[in-house]
Amino acid sequence: MCMERLTNKEIVSQLREVMAAMEIKGADKFRLRAYQNAVAAIDNLTSSAQDLWENGRIEEIPGVGPSLAQHLAELFATGKVKEFENTKADLPQGMFKLLEIKGVGAKTAFKLARAFKINDKESAIAKVKKAAESGKIRELPGFGEKSENDILDSINDVKQHKSVKQRLLLVRAEEISQRIIHYMQKLDCIDRIDALGSLRRRSPTVGDLDFAVATDEGEKVIDHFVNFPEVGEVIVRGDKKASVSLKNDVQVDLMVIDKDSYGSMLAHFTGSKQHNIVLRSFALEKGMSLSEHGIKIDGELNKFPTEESFYKKLGLGFIPPEIRHGTDEIAAATAGKLPKLVELADIKGDLHTHTNFSDGVNTLEEMIAAGKARGYQYIGISDHAPSIQTRGKGTVLSIVSNTKKKIEQLNRDDPAIRVFFGYEVNILANAELSLSNDILEMLDYVIAAIHTAFDQNKADVTKRLVAAIQNPFVTIIGHPSGRVINQRDPIDPDWDTVFAQAKAHNKIIEINSQPDRLDLPDDLVRDVLKEGIKLIINTDAHNTASLDLMKYGVDVARRGWCEKKHVVNTLPLEEFGKLLAKQ
Repeated sequence: MCMERLTNKEIVSQLREVMAAMEIKGADKFRLRAYQNAVAAIDNLTSSAQDLWENGRIEEIPGVGPSLAQHLAELFATGKVKEFENTKADLPQGMFKLLEIKGVGAKTAFKLARAFKINDKESAIAKVKKAAESGKIRELPGFGEKSENDILDSINDVKQHKSVKQRLLLVRAEEISQRIIHYMQKLDCIDRIDALGSLRRRSPTVGDLDFAVATDEGEKVIDHFVNFPEVGEVIVRGDKKASVSLKNDVQVDLMVIDKDSYGSMLAHFTGSKQHNIVLRSFALEKGMSLSEHGIKIDGELNKFPTEESFYKKLGLGFIPPEIRHGTDEIAAATAGKLPKLVELADIKGDLHTHTNFSDGVNTLEEMIAAGKARGYQYIGISDHAPSIQTRGKGTVLSIVSNTKKKIEQLNRDDPAIRVFFGYEVNILANAELSLSNDILEMLDYVIAAIHTAFDQNKADVTKRLVAAIQNPFVTIIGHPSGRVINQRDPIDPDWDTVFAQAKAHNKIIEINSQPDRLDLPDDLVRDVLKEGIKLIINTDAHNTASLDLMKYGVDVARRGWCEKKHVVNTLPLEEFGKLLAKQ
């Protein structure tokens, strides 16, 4: 094995380079599709692809068959793949750096690198920029002034480079989106408007905001859009599209199209890049060509007002936006095996909430009333456990006993909602829990979670999670990866071992709905489903308003292909109560 472990990002970069080389050399389209599927899957993994290989699970990644698995094994063992190196050897090496330019694919990168003799990666983008500024790109066959300007804009406009600025949390992107949609809907000529891209796929983070509008009065819609009060700068303004930068530096693109083609545009701009690549390959095999305007068959354009009709023409069921990852959703649609994804309306209760007893804002009674107002059949109060070290065991026992009696009385007083009594208990760095078993035994349920020592090595952090799972009084493993999006990377345990233990000990894994957590991440959710482990979606609410964050956890569950049957808090009270009793 090579000394330095390869990150998923490094693996994806190498695969994308060899894919570009394969495309230039006319590789078999089925092999290319497999690589495309593998790239999409690895790019979306939270766990390490190298870990999967070490555990003999590399071929579980969509697109990774025996041949690619062998290449990846060579990559992990030596840091390179001989066949990959040979495939790229006789191509101008600068072309691979050009793939980083927005809108530049393999063939365009190859043409540019060959035309301007760009043989090294370091100077590649600078040389293309110089060529564009001097008007030399437009002189090349197949290029023109517009394509030259587009390339130059992509290089110059740092707003279009995802690595330059932090992506928005989904909740923040949604807030901005709702303001824009509300403003745009003041126009009567708008038949429909939808957010597109990663926002519509409900990704944890969002880059630029994109919108589609169905209208017969495109110019009027564009005029209205560029006058949105939050616009700081109009970047591009055309007949069918406009791009603006808001005063908060968020870029927003809006496209207009006639309502007869609206479904095609939604499909084209909602799917991830890899979803669209796989979908186009699928369509080409059927003699069809896809675009935002529709589907061409024998040179004739077929228009589609809805996405359902668009996918139906391809012989596919409607693929929910959340699972358009470019992994195995098209195969599932072809086989009629798409999941019936869980919905917010399915949720019957929330078991991870905090009151002002620990670090919450509202009282116990206020949190219960808020749960009742949302139509929940049950709610769990799970404050951070009181510390034995600072308060003493006797005091903690008294606190637990008194709180338990209070909750029992509240349940007698108001049978309209059942209150369960739990604690969020720390999994300490030494793999012990912050409360002893004789105290945990007094609770209805226990959420065990890591809150410190996130930089431990794989073996130690795995040991901590496994120890918590093996404790007979632990019910739920809370926010399992410990990530805080844009602030703290997830921990790196051996997830195979963790999930195997969770299955063996019948533990529930949490999807935490806090917008900066959204943890368990959706790729690991799929691993949990494969193991047959149950999930619970909780808000981790620290005030009454935060109970409304449940929808973001549902988004994660849907991106992880969860159905109602996979999520325990979709159970009605009687069944849920029996489940907790068994735990």
